[in-house]
Amino acid sequence: MKAEVQVNKKRKKHSPGFYIGVAVMLIGSLIMILPLYWMVMSSLKSQTELLQMPPTMYPHELILTNFSRVFEQIPFLRYYANSLGTSLLNTVVGVFTSAIIGFTFAKYRFKGRNVLFFVILAFMMIPYDTLMIPLYKMLAGVHLTNSYFVLTVPFFGNIFGIFLMRQFYLDLPDTYLEAAEVDGCGHMKRFLSIAFPMAKPMMSALFIYLFMSTYNSYLWPLISVSKRELFTLTVGIGAFFSDRGTQVDLIMAASTMMIVPIVIIFAACQKNFVEGLTVGGIKG
Repeated sequence: MKAEVQVNKKRKKHSPGFYIGVAVMLIGSLIMILPLYWMVMSSLKSQTELLQMPPTMYPHELILTNFSRVFEQIPFLRYYANSLGTSLLNTVVGVFTSAIIGFTFAKYRFKGRNVLFFVILAFMMIPYDTLMIPLYKMLAGVHLTNSYFVLTVPFFGNIFGIFLMRQFYLDLPDTYLEAAEVDGCGHMKRFLSIAFPMAKPMMSALFIYLFMSTYNSYLWPLISVSKRELFTLTVGIGAFFSDRGTQVDLIMAASTMMIVPIVIIFAACQKNFVEGLTVGGIKG
């Protein structure tokens, strides 16, 4: 009897604010999940069912042929390859350049270091949309538009990634690097063997951020590429919608297939992604 009383005393009583907060988060989660649910369900419906009123919340008859018809109507695999290839290349190179530049700003002392860093940060304040036309004119002047070059190289550096990695490496104790230097490691080896592996959680978070921003990019591929064989998924699906906007079932099927790589990458990096968002230093 005494044990039960003690257990009840140990149970923490939550205030009404706690339950209100949980309810608000649940409602917010449902609001965010609803568009995704609607897209997936719509991809499994017939065109007739999609247009009927009132709309149905789930398909009365599964139409799996919508997915195969997408491949028949547009070169979807080519769009997929373009998006995945350019996004992965941009992300891998972007993570590496952000890590090495952030490490340099955090651990090396040179004249004008802080001024240069703040100049780089100042460029982050400039809206990217205002830079698109000058960048396009510059690349068009050297005949580099309508190529994979224009979809990759401009994304090899990321200012936000540099800032993020610099903040991480500022918390990295110098003793690790000093010990490696005593063992005869050069600058690059210290970075690759000590600093780079220790930044894995932060780099996982940066990897997801860069991949999603490149994979979902629409405006830059739209203005820099006009050849259909170079279209990414965003531009390809947009063109498909412009050509056949009435085929909502096929557009929803294409959009559903488009999100698959994002779900897979987030699921694979989820643990390190959460750790990267919460890490504030080096754990002992």
